[in-house]
Amino acid sequence: MKRLCVVADTYPPKKDGVVTFLRHVLPELGRHYHVTLVAPRFSRSRSFGGAEVVLSSCIPVELASYAPAIPSARLARAIRRCDMVLVNDLAPLGSAAITLARAMHKPVAVFCHHDEATMLEKAFRLDQRRLVPERRIRGFVNSVVKQHYRRADLFFVATSRFRQKLLSLGIPESRVVFAPFGVDTARFRRVKSSVRERLGIPEDAPVVLYLGRMSHEKNVETLIRAIPLITSRVPETHFIFAGGGAALEEYRRLAEGLAHGRVHFTGWVEWEHTPEYYSAADVFVHPSLHESQSMSVMEAMACGCAVVVSRDSGGESYLKHGHNCVFLWNPTSPAELSERVVELLSEPELRHRLGENARKSMQRYSWDAHISALLEGLRRIEGSAGRVQAASSQPLHHHNPAATADSGQR
Repeated sequence: MKRLCVVADTYPPKKDGVVTFLRHVLPELGRHYHVTLVAPRFSRSRSFGGAEVVLSSCIPVELASYAPAIPSARLARAIRRCDMVLVNDLAPLGSAAITLARAMHKPVAVFCHHDEATMLEKAFRLDQRRLVPERRIRGFVNSVVKQHYRRADLFFVATSRFRQKLLSLGIPESRVVFAPFGVDTARFRRVKSSVRERLGIPEDAPVVLYLGRMSHEKNVETLIRAIPLITSRVPETHFIFAGGGAALEEYRRLAEGLAHGRVHFTGWVEWEHTPEYYSAADVFVHPSLHESQSMSVMEAMACGCAVVVSRDSGGESYLKHGHNCVFLWNPTSPAELSERVVELLSEPELRHRLGENARKSMQRYSWDAHISALLEGLRRIEGSAGRVQAASSQPLHHHNPAATADSGQR
């Protein structure tokens, strides 16, 4: 059995999209490869997804709620023992893994699901400090990203937005595999929920939910600023902010005094309990400024929530404005966000229709299909010794019927 080294710059108990991704794919990859996961030592547990786990020490300073891992001899040994490498981002471990794998002539695949410049800009609020012009920040970050990406043999993307990003960086389309994420619709569905009771929310009160990391690239502050606008028209509305992160205390302060005790910050919610939160909500809001294919949005949709989400400009999308969600055309506008939420709270039939269509849409996205796309791509670079096999000069796309059904800019 060939050996696959998976490298990620996050690890439980952190709760984010990459951890959710790894939770689903590691056991299945382990059926075909001996999998070693290299990740930061965010906990001492070495049990995750059935993989052999190698943990790297971290710098004792958190940046945007993450302590950067220190690339070490452990990473180099893991890569030396493997036949190929799958990298999940370009944070310290990921970028070092690409460099080491290239030096050792190991094939490298990268899952591209970050706009690194936007992520850094929003996470550290560089756009507000204006120490360096935005174009210079983007130019520098993109040059570093391009340098690393040129060393990779294959790329996985979950949306066409990131396919376009790769093409703009000069990556040949023949090296891009389209692999939309899945959602477990058996787990994520409407369930009996005690969330309202625990938070003291009346059963008949409208509930608006945000569930995810509390960080500035998620743009949670726009929802908080929209609270007075929403309650001026639907006064009895409650707001649940479920999740933790670097900006949590800042957001608590920003929400102080709003909605007279109807704003609830829960802190981190265990993944197993998130269906209860989606099921307690009337409207799910996700105004993120930086997103690939959002796991929390897909989970909320699978639970039949009416979703308000930042506009998706990709050509192949799981989101269709007016059919299974409502777009925010300007996600930083509290006025627009409040209009969308009030419209949904005021029209139960519209809310119900969007929720039904959302769940039907998510039933087309399976983790089995995603795993098949990953395996197809990885097999393509097996034994390529750091060079993509020339067997195919055409782009390798995983066909997903949902991509066709929900395609087009809305």
